[in-house]
Amino acid sequence: MKYANRPCSRSRFIRFGLLVLSSGLTTMICDRLQAAQPTTVKTSRLQTLAKGFNLAHWQRHSLLDGYYTEAKLQQYKHLGLTYTRLPVVLSTFFNDNNPGVLKTDSLAALDAIVRLHIKTGLGIILSPFNHPKSLYSDPAVLAKFVAFFNAFAAHMNRTDPEKVFLEVMNEPNAETPQAWDRVQTELVKAIRSGAPDHTIIASSNVSATTNDWNNARSLPMTRIVADKNVVYNFHFYEPFVFTHQGASWGWRATQFMKNIPYPATLAKVDPLLNAIQDTEAKKAIEHYAQQQWDRGRLISLLSPIANWARTNKVAVLCNEFGAIPWTVPRSSLLHYLKDVRQVLESLEIGWGQWFELDVRDEELMQALGLESIRDIRSSSSKLHTYHT
Repeated sequence: MKYANRPCSRSRFIRFGLLVLSSGLTTMICDRLQAAQPTTVKTSRLQTLAKGFNLAHWQRHSLLDGYYTEAKLQQYKHLGLTYTRLPVVLSTFFNDNNPGVLKTDSLAALDAIVRLHIKTGLGIILSPFNHPKSLYSDPAVLAKFVAFFNAFAAHMNRTDPEKVFLEVMNEPNAETPQAWDRVQTELVKAIRSGAPDHTIIASSNVSATTNDWNNARSLPMTRIVADKNVVYNFHFYEPFVFTHQGASWGWRATQFMKNIPYPATLAKVDPLLNAIQDTEAKKAIEHYAQQQWDRGRLISLLSPIANWARTNKVAVLCNEFGAIPWTVPRSSLLHYLKDVRQVLESLEIGWGQWFELDVRDEELMQALGLESIRDIRSSSSKLHTYHT
Protein backbone atom coordinates (compact mmCIF):
# COMPACT_ATOMS: atom_id res chain seq x y z
CA MET A 1 0.00 0.00 0.00
CA LYS A 2 1.38 3.39 -0.96
CA TYR A 3 1.22 6.36 1.39
CA ALA A 4 3.34 8.82 -0.55
CA ASN A 5 0.50 11.23 -1.26
CA ARG A 6 -1.58 10.54 1.80
CA PRO A 7 -1.93 13.56 4.08
CA CYS A 8 -0.94 13.09 7.73
CA SER A 9 -3.71 13.74 10.23
CA ARG A 10 -3.15 16.16 13.11
CA SER A 11 -3.50 13.43 15.72
CA ARG A 12 -1.11 11.11 13.90
CA PHE A 13 1.42 13.94 13.56
CA ILE A 14 1.19 14.65 17.29
CA ARG A 15 1.58 10.96 18.14
CA PHE A 16 4.63 10.74 15.88
CA GLY A 17 6.13 13.85 17.45
CA LEU A 18 5.60 12.48 20.94
CA LEU A 19 7.22 9.21 19.90
CA VAL A 20 10.31 11.02 18.60
CA LEU A 21 10.47 13.20 21.71
CA SER A 22 10.06 10.16 23.94
CA SER A 23 12.81 8.32 22.07
CA GLY A 24 15.15 11.31 22.41
CA LEU A 25 14.43 11.67 26.10
CA THR A 26 14.95 7.94 26.63
CA THR A 27 18.37 8.13 24.99
CA MET A 28 19.29 11.20 27.05
CA ILE A 29 18.11 9.58 30.27
CA CYS A 30 20.00 6.36 29.50
CA ASP A 31 23.17 8.34 28.85
CA ARG A 32 22.79 10.21 32.12
CA LEU A 33 22.01 7.05 34.06
CA GLN A 34 25.07 5.41 32.56
CA ALA A 35 27.22 8.38 33.58
CA ALA A 36 25.71 8.28 37.08
CA GLN A 37 26.53 4.62 37.61
CA PRO A 38 29.37 4.08 40.09
CA THR A 39 32.86 3.20 39.01
CA THR A 40 33.65 -0.49 38.66
CA VAL A 41 37.33 -0.05 39.56
CA LYS A 42 38.14 -2.74 42.10
CA THR A 43 38.99 -1.62 45.62
CA SER A 44 42.20 -3.67 45.44
CA ARG A 45 43.35 -1.61 42.45
CA LEU A 46 42.54 1.68 44.14
CA GLN A 47 44.59 0.51 47.12
CA THR A 48 47.47 -0.21 44.75
CA LEU A 49 47.22 3.41 43.54
CA ALA A 50 47.45 4.84 47.07
CA LYS A 51 51.12 5.91 47.31
CA GLY A 52 53.38 6.25 44.30
CA PHE A 53 56.65 7.47 42.90
CA ASN A 54 57.47 8.56 39.35
CA LEU A 55 60.37 6.83 37.61
CA ALA A 56 61.41 10.19 36.15
CA HIS A 57 64.92 9.02 35.24
CA TRP A 58 63.45 7.00 32.39
CA GLN A 59 61.81 10.06 30.86
CA ARG A 60 65.27 11.26 29.81
CA HIS A 61 67.26 8.02 29.59
CA SER A 62 67.01 4.65 27.88
CA LEU A 63 64.91 1.91 29.46
CA LEU A 64 67.88 -0.33 28.75
CA ASP A 65 70.17 1.30 31.33
CA GLY A 66 68.87 -0.75 34.27
CA TYR A 67 68.62 2.30 36.54
CA TYR A 68 65.74 1.01 38.65
CA THR A 69 66.71 -2.50 39.75
CA GLU A 70 64.69 -5.20 41.46
CA ALA A 71 66.47 -4.37 44.72
CA LYS A 72 65.50 -0.70 44.41
CA LEU A 73 61.87 -1.57 43.69
CA GLN A 74 61.83 -3.90 46.70
CA GLN A 75 63.19 -1.02 48.76
CA TYR A 76 60.38 1.26 47.54
CA LYS A 77 57.80 -1.33 48.51
CA HIS A 78 59.29 -1.75 51.99
CA LEU A 79 59.16 2.02 52.44
CA GLY A 80 55.39 1.83 51.95
CA LEU A 81 55.01 2.80 48.30
CA THR A 82 52.33 0.86 46.42
CA TYR A 83 53.06 1.77 42.79
CA THR A 84 55.38 3.58 40.41
CA ARG A 85 54.62 5.54 37.26
CA LEU A 86 56.75 4.97 34.19
CA PRO A 87 57.10 7.68 31.51
CA VAL A 88 56.63 5.84 28.22
CA VAL A 89 58.33 8.13 25.69
CA LEU A 90 56.17 7.78 22.61
CA SER A 91 58.98 8.05 20.07
CA THR A 92 60.45 4.86 21.53
CA PHE A 93 57.45 2.75 20.52
CA PHE A 94 55.38 4.80 18.04
CA ASN A 95 56.03 4.18 14.34
CA ASP A 96 54.50 7.04 12.36
CA ASN A 97 54.57 5.02 9.14
CA ASN A 98 52.87 2.02 10.71
CA PRO A 99 51.28 3.11 14.02
CA GLY A 100 49.41 -0.16 14.51
CA VAL A 101 52.71 -2.02 14.94
CA LEU A 102 54.95 -1.19 17.91
CA LYS A 103 58.66 -0.47 17.56
CA THR A 104 60.48 -3.36 19.18
CA ASP A 105 63.91 -1.91 20.09
CA SER A 106 62.96 -1.28 23.74
CA LEU A 107 59.87 -3.46 24.00
CA ALA A 108 61.67 -6.32 25.76
CA ALA A 109 63.10 -3.85 28.29
CA LEU A 110 59.63 -2.43 28.95
CA ASP A 111 58.21 -5.92 29.43
CA ALA A 112 61.02 -6.75 31.86
CA ILE A 113 60.31 -3.60 33.89
CA VAL A 114 56.64 -4.53 34.13
CA ARG A 115 57.51 -8.08 35.21
CA LEU A 116 59.81 -6.72 37.92
CA HIS A 117 56.95 -4.68 39.35
CA ILE A 118 54.61 -7.64 39.40
CA LYS A 119 57.32 -9.78 41.03
CA THR A 120 57.91 -7.23 43.79
CA GLY A 121 54.19 -6.60 44.32
CA LEU A 122 54.25 -2.99 43.14
CA GLY A 123 51.74 -1.58 40.72
CA ILE A 124 52.90 0.35 37.66
CA ILE A 125 51.22 3.06 35.60
CA LEU A 126 52.39 3.24 31.99
CA SER A 127 52.09 6.89 30.98
CA PRO A 128 52.68 8.06 27.37
CA PHE A 129 54.89 11.19 27.23
CA ASN A 130 55.73 13.69 24.47
CA HIS A 131 52.68 13.62 22.20
CA PRO A 132 52.34 16.04 19.26
CA LYS A 133 50.19 19.16 19.49
CA SER A 134 48.54 18.17 16.20
CA LEU A 135 46.81 15.31 18.01
CA TYR A 136 44.07 17.72 19.12
CA SER A 137 43.24 19.15 15.71
CA ASP A 138 44.27 16.74 12.95
CA PRO A 139 41.93 13.73 12.45
CA ALA A 140 44.67 11.87 10.57
CA VAL A 141 47.04 12.17 13.55
CA LEU A 142 44.30 11.07 15.93
CA ALA A 143 43.62 8.03 13.74
CA LYS A 144 47.28 7.05 13.97
CA PHE A 145 47.24 7.34 17.74
CA VAL A 146 44.04 5.31 17.97
CA ALA A 147 45.84 2.53 16.08
CA PHE A 148 48.93 2.86 18.28
CA PHE A 149 47.03 2.86 21.57
CA ASN A 150 45.06 -0.18 20.51
CA ALA A 151 48.29 -2.02 19.64
CA PHE A 152 50.04 -0.93 22.84
CA ALA A 153 47.08 -1.96 24.99
CA ALA A 154 46.82 -5.30 23.19
CA HIS A 155 50.49 -5.93 23.93
CA MET A 156 49.95 -5.11 27.62
CA ASN A 157 46.78 -7.19 27.79
CA ARG A 158 48.92 -10.22 28.70
CA THR A 159 50.04 -8.50 31.94
CA ASP A 160 48.31 -8.61 35.33
CA PRO A 161 45.44 -6.06 35.33
CA GLU A 162 45.61 -5.90 39.12
CA LYS A 163 49.07 -4.34 38.91
CA VAL A 164 49.39 -2.72 35.47
CA PHE A 165 47.50 0.50 34.71
CA LEU A 166 47.27 2.19 31.31
CA GLU A 167 47.27 6.00 31.33
CA VAL A 168 45.80 7.84 28.37
CA MET A 169 48.35 10.66 28.19
CA ASN A 170 50.73 12.68 30.32
CA GLU A 171 49.59 16.30 30.65
CA PRO A 172 47.49 16.78 27.51
CA ASN A 173 47.55 20.43 26.53
CA ALA A 174 44.64 21.17 24.23
CA GLU A 175 43.22 24.69 23.90
CA THR A 176 40.36 23.73 26.23
CA PRO A 177 39.40 20.74 28.38
CA GLN A 178 36.53 20.13 25.95
CA ALA A 179 38.93 19.82 23.02
CA TRP A 180 40.88 17.20 24.95
CA ASP A 181 37.66 15.36 25.87
CA ARG A 182 36.97 14.66 22.20
CA VAL A 183 40.41 13.08 21.78
CA GLN A 184 40.38 11.20 25.08
CA THR A 185 37.05 9.55 24.30
CA GLU A 186 38.54 7.93 21.20
CA LEU A 187 41.79 6.92 22.91
CA VAL A 188 39.94 5.32 25.83
CA LYS A 189 37.92 3.24 23.36
CA ALA A 190 41.14 2.18 21.61
CA ILE A 191 42.79 1.16 24.88
CA ARG A 192 39.73 -0.74 26.05
CA SER A 193 39.51 -2.61 22.76
CA GLY A 194 43.07 -3.85 23.25
CA ALA A 195 42.95 -4.46 27.02
CA PRO A 196 39.42 -5.35 28.18
CA ASP A 197 40.24 -5.79 31.89
CA HIS A 198 42.95 -3.25 32.68
CA THR A 199 42.08 -0.07 34.57
CA ILE A 200 42.57 3.05 32.47
CA ILE A 201 43.92 6.28 33.96
CA ALA A 202 42.08 9.14 32.24
CA SER A 203 43.98 12.41 31.95
CA SER A 204 42.63 15.89 32.63
CA ASN A 205 43.74 18.74 30.40
CA VAL A 206 46.81 20.46 31.84
CA SER A 207 45.08 23.87 31.79
CA ALA A 208 41.56 24.90 32.72
CA THR A 209 41.61 27.87 30.33
CA THR A 210 44.19 29.53 28.09
CA ASN A 211 45.43 31.66 30.99
CA ASP A 212 44.75 29.26 33.86
CA TRP A 213 47.37 26.50 33.99
CA ASN A 214 45.81 24.80 36.98
CA ASN A 215 45.28 21.08 36.51
CA ALA A 216 43.28 20.85 39.73
CA ARG A 217 40.70 23.24 38.30
CA SER A 218 40.57 21.51 34.91
CA LEU A 219 39.78 18.04 36.29
CA PRO A 220 36.15 18.88 37.21
CA MET A 221 35.73 20.09 33.61
CA THR A 222 36.71 16.67 32.28
CA ARG A 223 33.99 14.67 30.56
CA ILE A 224 33.08 11.40 32.26
CA VAL A 225 33.55 8.60 29.73
CA ALA A 226 31.14 5.69 29.35
CA ASP A 227 33.80 3.20 30.45
CA LYS A 228 33.50 2.57 34.21
CA ASN A 229 36.86 0.88 34.78
CA VAL A 230 38.56 4.27 34.74
CA VAL A 231 40.34 6.45 37.31
CA TYR A 232 40.49 10.21 36.65
CA ASN A 233 43.87 11.82 37.16
CA PHE A 234 45.30 15.29 37.75
CA HIS A 235 48.68 16.80 38.63
CA PHE A 236 49.23 19.25 41.46
CA TYR A 237 52.00 21.84 41.56
CA GLU A 238 50.14 24.68 43.23
CA PRO A 239 51.24 27.26 44.18
CA PHE A 240 53.51 27.25 41.13
CA VAL A 241 55.51 30.26 42.37
CA PHE A 242 56.60 28.17 45.33
CA THR A 243 56.99 24.70 43.77
CA HIS A 244 58.90 25.89 40.70
CA GLN A 245 60.97 28.74 42.14
CA GLY A 246 64.38 28.82 40.49
CA ALA A 247 63.31 26.61 37.58
CA SER A 248 65.33 27.14 34.41
CA TRP A 249 62.58 25.79 32.14
CA GLY A 250 59.01 26.80 31.35
CA TRP A 251 57.83 30.19 32.61
CA ARG A 252 60.78 32.61 32.35
CA ALA A 253 59.91 34.43 35.61
CA THR A 254 60.61 31.42 37.82
CA GLN A 255 64.38 31.73 37.33
CA PHE A 256 64.27 35.00 39.31
CA MET A 257 62.39 33.49 42.25
CA LYS A 258 64.26 32.11 45.26
CA ASN A 259 63.97 31.59 49.01
CA ILE A 260 60.17 31.70 48.79
CA PRO A 261 58.67 30.13 51.92
CA TYR A 262 55.68 27.92 52.61
CA PRO A 263 53.40 28.56 54.41
CA ALA A 264 53.34 32.10 53.11
CA THR A 265 52.37 35.36 54.78
CA LEU A 266 52.97 38.96 53.75
CA ALA A 267 55.32 39.36 56.70
CA LYS A 268 57.47 36.43 55.53
CA VAL A 269 57.57 37.36 51.86
CA ASP A 270 57.90 41.16 51.94
CA PRO A 271 61.61 41.14 52.92
CA LEU A 272 62.40 39.07 49.80
CA LEU A 273 60.89 41.48 47.30
CA ASN A 274 63.67 44.08 47.39
CA ALA A 275 66.17 41.52 46.09
CA ILE A 276 64.03 40.64 43.06
CA GLN A 277 64.62 42.91 40.09
CA ASP A 278 62.40 41.20 37.52
CA THR A 279 59.01 42.93 37.43
CA GLU A 280 57.00 39.88 36.40
CA ALA A 281 58.57 37.70 39.08
CA LYS A 282 58.08 40.34 41.78
CA LYS A 283 54.41 40.77 40.88
CA ALA A 284 53.82 37.00 41.00
CA ILE A 285 55.52 36.67 44.39
CA GLU A 286 53.48 39.56 45.81
CA HIS A 287 50.31 37.84 44.62
CA TYR A 288 51.48 34.57 46.19
CA ALA A 289 52.01 36.32 49.53
CA GLN A 290 48.60 37.99 49.38
CA GLN A 291 46.93 34.61 48.90
CA GLN A 292 48.59 33.38 52.10
CA TRP A 293 49.14 29.80 51.03
CA ASP A 294 48.88 27.24 53.81
CA ARG A 295 47.22 23.91 54.54
CA GLY A 296 43.77 25.51 54.62
CA ARG A 297 44.22 26.92 51.14
CA LEU A 298 45.33 23.51 49.86
CA ILE A 299 42.15 22.02 51.29
CA SER A 300 40.01 24.68 49.58
CA LEU A 301 41.63 23.89 46.22
CA LEU A 302 41.58 20.09 46.49
CA SER A 303 38.20 19.56 48.17
CA PRO A 304 36.20 20.41 45.01
CA ILE A 305 37.95 17.51 43.26
CA ALA A 306 36.80 15.08 45.95
CA ASN A 307 33.29 16.54 45.73
CA TRP A 308 33.32 16.16 41.94
CA ALA A 309 34.39 12.54 42.30
CA ARG A 310 31.59 11.78 44.77
CA THR A 311 28.99 13.52 42.63
CA ASN A 312 30.03 11.61 39.53
CA LYS A 313 30.73 8.36 41.41
CA VAL A 314 34.25 8.05 40.04
CA ALA A 315 37.70 7.50 41.51
CA VAL A 316 40.40 10.16 41.26
CA LEU A 317 44.17 10.13 41.50
CA CYS A 318 46.96 12.70 41.72
CA ASN A 319 49.89 10.83 40.20
CA GLU A 320 52.20 13.86 40.18
CA PHE A 321 52.89 16.38 42.92
CA GLY A 322 55.98 17.90 44.43
CA ALA A 323 58.39 20.84 44.47
CA ILE A 324 61.92 21.24 43.10
CA PRO A 325 64.12 19.90 45.92
CA TRP A 326 67.31 21.68 44.84
CA THR A 327 65.76 25.18 44.71
CA VAL A 328 62.99 25.20 47.32
CA PRO A 329 64.02 26.04 50.93
CA ARG A 330 64.43 22.76 52.78
CA SER A 331 62.06 23.32 55.71
CA SER A 332 59.38 24.74 53.42
CA LEU A 333 59.73 21.77 51.06
CA LEU A 334 59.15 19.27 53.85
CA HIS A 335 56.21 21.25 55.23
CA TYR A 336 54.62 21.50 51.78
CA LEU A 337 55.04 17.81 50.89
CA LYS A 338 53.56 16.77 54.21
CA ASP A 339 50.59 19.11 53.88
CA VAL A 340 49.73 18.11 50.31
CA ARG A 341 50.16 14.42 51.04
CA GLN A 342 47.99 14.55 54.16
CA VAL A 343 45.27 16.59 52.46
CA LEU A 344 45.14 14.16 49.53
CA GLU A 345 44.97 11.19 51.89
CA SER A 346 42.22 12.84 53.96
CA LEU A 347 40.20 13.21 50.75
CA GLU A 348 40.90 9.57 49.79
CA ILE A 349 42.90 10.60 46.73
CA GLY A 350 45.92 8.48 45.84
CA TRP A 351 49.17 10.33 45.16
CA GLY A 352 52.42 10.04 43.25
CA GLN A 353 55.53 12.07 44.09
CA TRP A 354 57.65 13.58 41.32
CA PHE A 355 61.39 14.39 41.54
CA GLU A 356 64.09 11.98 42.65
CA LEU A 357 63.37 10.06 45.85
CA ASP A 358 66.34 9.86 48.22
CA VAL A 359 65.39 6.91 50.41
CA ARG A 360 68.17 7.80 52.87
CA ASP A 361 66.52 11.15 53.60
CA GLU A 362 64.57 10.33 56.76
CA GLU A 363 62.92 13.76 56.96
CA LEU A 364 61.66 13.39 53.40
CA MET A 365 60.35 9.89 54.13
CA GLN A 366 58.54 11.25 57.16
CA ALA A 367 56.98 14.08 55.14
CA LEU A 368 55.66 11.50 52.67
CA GLY A 369 54.40 9.23 55.44
CA LEU A 370 56.81 6.45 54.47
CA GLU A 371 59.03 4.17 56.52
CA SER A 372 62.68 5.10 56.96
CA ILE A 373 65.50 2.89 55.77
CA ARG A 374 66.81 2.73 59.34
CA ASP A 375 63.48 1.41 60.65
CA ILE A 376 63.31 -1.18 57.87
CA ARG A 377 66.85 -2.38 58.56
CA SER A 378 66.15 -2.49 62.28
CA SER A 379 63.02 -4.59 61.75
CA SER A 380 64.88 -6.94 59.41
CA SER A 381 67.69 -7.33 61.92
CA LYS A 382 65.28 -8.14 64.74
CA LEU A 383 63.45 -10.65 62.55
CA HIS A 384 66.74 -12.32 61.60
CA THR A 385 67.79 -12.49 65.27
CA TYR A 386 64.44 -14.03 66.22
CA HIS A 387 64.71 -16.78 63.59
CA THR A 388 68.30 -17.63 64.47
